[in-house]
Amino acid sequence: MNLENPVLTDPYGEGVLSKDLPSEFERLRSLEESMDPTTLGVLDRLPVEPTWRCLELGAGAGSIAYELARRCPRGTVVAADIDTRYLDAEWKPNLEITRFDVRHDTLPDGAFDLIHCRLLLEHLPERERILATLTEWLAPGGWLVVEDGYWHSHEESLYPEVGRVTAALAAQFEAQGADMRWSRRLPSLIARSGLADVDVALTPLYLGQAGTTKAFDRHLRKTIDQVSPVLVASGQLTEEELGSAYATLAKPDFIELAVTLVSSWGRRPAG
Repeated sequence: MNLENPVLTDPYGEGVLSKDLPSEFERLRSLEESMDPTTLGVLDRLPVEPTWRCLELGAGAGSIAYELARRCPRGTVVAADIDTRYLDAEWKPNLEITRFDVRHDTLPDGAFDLIHCRLLLEHLPERERILATLTEWLAPGGWLVVEDGYWHSHEESLYPEVGRVTAALAAQFEAQGADMRWSRRLPSLIARSGLADVDVALTPLYLGQAGTTKAFDRHLRKTIDQVSPVLVASGQLTEEELGSAYATLAKPDFIELAVTLVSSWGRRPAG
């Protein structure tokens, strides 16, 4: 499957999640550490067969693509990303790495038994059109799994100084085409797409060392560290506001529900 496209563009442009940034690889690795347990738990609920043909969209640093290649040794796994620099094509012989822009590129209908993407569609303005297309790429009986975050309102926070930072993060992403609350509609959209056996799992993700999801705390702090210079330079935050947030984040009793990861999945009917 050769999908090389010389005109691919980064949806973030000069943006704050570009893989040209030296901190982005470690930020993605911390994302994997915080969210892989949820994703693997969802995969455990599906009847994954060793012969399945899988598509991992927005493969990032590769952890889920590698796990699917391990679980499907007699099948194939296509790890697709607009920028594949972090992916190891030699990891397994049944793993194929391809540069792919899901906004513009296409794949054959009925090609996959499992399609998974995580924290991808929330960043793409064409998310609902793409979701409908993904269902067409499923083979009869195949499964679609989509995971995106629901960012809680900063206005509900007991820590307004931290809420201002997370709100500025969300606003920056949304200025680049994201919708950080679209996952509220995700299960309904999957059901409306014609898939069967639709289900959903919700995973609360906390900031704060008092929480049980310390990996997410590390991930979101890395994101704040990476994005904050842009937020200050654009006037969305002041240095004083950022310093106040960091001071609160350092308190040993601080804990804040920042994001809920919405995992939803469904099966294309066999008939």
